[in-house]
Amino acid sequence: MNYAFQLDNIKVRYNGELALDIEQLNIPANECLAVLGENGAGKSTLFHLLALLQKPDSGDISVLGNKITDSQAKQRQQIGLVPQHPYMLPGTVKDNIRLALKLQKVDKARHTSQLQQALETVNLTQLADQTASTLSGGEQRRVAIARVLAFEPDILLLDEPFANLDSFHQRQLEDVITMLTNDAKRTVLFSTHDRLQASAITPHTIQLLKGKPVSAPLLNLFHGHYDGEIFHTKTLKIFAAEGSLSARHIAIDPLAITISSHAHTDSSARNQLPGRLTSISEAGKAVRLTVDCGDKFEVIISHQALSSLELSLGDSLWISFKATAVTLL
Repeated sequence: MNYAFQLDNIKVRYNGELALDIEQLNIPANECLAVLGENGAGKSTLFHLLALLQKPDSGDISVLGNKITDSQAKQRQQIGLVPQHPYMLPGTVKDNIRLALKLQKVDKARHTSQLQQALETVNLTQLADQTASTLSGGEQRRVAIARVLAFEPDILLLDEPFANLDSFHQRQLEDVITMLTNDAKRTVLFSTHDRLQASAITPHTIQLLKGKPVSAPLLNLFHGHYDGEIFHTKTLKIFAAEGSLSARHIAIDPLAITISSHAHTDSSARNQLPGRLTSISEAGKAVRLTVDCGDKFEVIISHQALSSLELSLGDSLWISFKATAVTLL
């Protein structure tokens, strides 16, 4: 398999605290991957490393099979990073893209065609002559993506592209990223804390928890301590399968949680919690429920199940899940 990035024994510290601690991470080339994690999980730090804008305190990074040394100019030209808060340069949308092409030393004869292609990709052709600073936040985000796409990098990194956007602009950007995933000649990584939004775009994920890649689904993630049988959050006691007493987090797959109108005395699910339904929303072809049990749980059910349960916002109900559905982290 070809890899866009290979990371070995990476450590990054801020003020003596580990921000990234990655023993080994291989990121396939020519695929789209979502980097998942809560705020502070290390997503932006990872993207700065991958964009070769920051060096790790220790460890090795390879880009497209080439180990990074002090000379990184060639590899940087292969990578395009769109930061979480992209800066709009003075002038029009076209001016922003032209300057990027000049800075990347793209042959001037190719400027017009590559500029036009980038605008079409992000659906901004009609705004090409508008002053970039007057655009909405979502439009500016797409300009920033076009600015990077114009010089045709092999790898595209999008750091929190959906942050601080309303639902309309998020959907527009989802369409852009989904289209980019169809290009089998480019690696695309985007970071987000919304697992369901990510899964609507790509099934491939890297999940970070406190700077470390983990395999558990980072939804229904709770902090607390484990006593050997029960995990204690601030408000709940949750039965868990055997694991390390040093675990400080749990994650519960939303697909492993069932909903009912009452507790089941004959159920094998050791965790049965009363709660109140606070949110119902679409989640691709399924339905996402938020249930407040003291801590808030996300639950995924089918449209058919929603209809048969006849649920309404504010309803009292029970959630249940087995101890084996609880992953200790």
